[in-house]
Amino acid sequence: MGLAAASDTARTLYERFAADLAGLSALERAGVALWDLRPLGPAVVGAGALAVLAGLGKTSGRPTHPARWARPLLAVLLSAHAALGLVVLGLAVWLAAKGSVGGPDELGFRFTDGERAVTLTTQVLAWAPLVALFGLLALKATEPGRPEPDPAPPLVSDEMDALWRERLAFGPKRERARNLLGRIRDLEQAGEHESARALAEEMRRL
Repeated sequence: MGLAAASDTARTLYERFAADLAGLSALERAGVALWDLRPLGPAVVGAGALAVLAGLGKTSGRPTHPARWARPLLAVLLSAHAALGLVVLGLAVWLAAKGSVGGPDELGFRFTDGERAVTLTTQVLAWAPLVALFGLLALKATEPGRPEPDPAPPLVSDEMDALWRERLAFGPKRERARNLLGRIRDLEQAGEHESARALAEEMRRL
């Protein structure tokens, strides 16, 4: 949904700048094209970015993980929207103060006091929070993913259980081996892995 909204915004920008405004300067063309640009599409991009980052926050920093390439792309997309929002805000303030672009004898645009006040107010209320959101999300997207925790080492009790079933359960020292296996399990459950490994060595020698 965010990519669809970004594509729609890009299409809107193309159509606005493709209009025949040859009589205006580059700044005036940008002002006419962008000062009343609606923020709905970028807002959907922001919502989509929040959802994506929420998912990526649970991923690892492995080189092959999709987060490794998704984060930079998302940061670029968010930075571009933040820059667009700043431009829109700047042009809204400029045109609201100026009130018109172009000369009286050529292509020109005149904006009423009501149109200027409403456009400036709505653009500031809509775009200013979005710019802040895009900036924060872009910074979040550049943070490295949390690495996966190291896999837990294999339990020595599992090895000793296999040894018990394969060899010691049928030998003359099976009772001694059963007692050692029980103590090894208890030690591992208590977190005393060094003591468990020591008993495992004793059990191997049976």
